[in-house]
Amino acid sequence: MAKVELELELEQMAQAILKLSRSERQRLWSLLATLEEAQDPGALKALRESEEDVKEGRLYTFEEIFGDE
Repeated sequence: MAKVELELELEQMAQAILKLSRSERQRLWSLLATLEEAQDPGALKALRESEEDVKEGRLYTFEEIFGDE
């Protein structure tokens, strides 16, 4: 896997992020979360299992789990 090295200080990165629009920031955080999860074998396994649960109809509603509140 390719590695990327950045020579940015945290403050520079924070300032650049603050200049992004709200939707661009949301896309950035989504990308970072995806990259983090992609490096976690347990998370990938859980994702595959949850996709299989959906395909097989093994789903529960909020009310079934937590009751009517």
